[in-house]
Amino acid sequence: MTRPSLDFLSREPVRHTVWSNFLSGLWRITNSTLFRIPLPIFNFVRVGLLRLFGAGIGREVFIESSVRVDAPWNLQLGDEVKIEKCVVLNAIGGLSFGRKCQISPYAHFCSANHDYSELTMRVLACPIIIGDNCWIAVDSFVGPNTRIGSGSLLASRSTAFGDLPGDSLLVGEPAKRLRSSGGLFDSRTLDSVS
Repeated sequence: MTRPSLDFLSREPVRHTVWSNFLSGLWRITNSTLFRIPLPIFNFVRVGLLRLFGAGIGREVFIESSVRVDAPWNLQLGDEVKIEKCVVLNAIGGLSFGRKCQISPYAHFCSANHDYSELTMRVLACPIIIGDNCWIAVDSFVGPNTRIGSGSLLASRSTAFGDLPGDSLLVGEPAKRLRSSGGLFDSRTLDSVS
């Protein structure tokens, strides 16, 4: 299966083939069983299953058992990414996280959209790209065709759309740059924001 373009402005139609439908069904079964083992020591199983289904995953990645992943073959996680409980990763259109990103509980990423100008309402691949050292806070939503620059913090319950700057505190619906993040993420480790 080919990975979608990670040009965050692309809007390519999602192609459904017999193979992609089979793979999607197999992933749904795996995601609702083996992926859900709740013990932290089974993180290596979750990471291994995602890699088996084609995800690009860096070193020292942690993923909670309650995370929901759609289309893992379109998911890319950099080194030291930490994804907390109940996060939704809809990677149908492509979803990429840079190094040392922290994704807080209940965050939602949706990288697909519908072409409402057609009666068929076909699904469009609309990639999301998150830069290095970003923190996506509790209950945030990151929509289709979004890019968040490195070193940014998307505040709790904010919604992100479009091209958002790096080194910024992003707040609101839709998220706007409130101020510089002040180098908050320059030398931090993932444990410092959990």
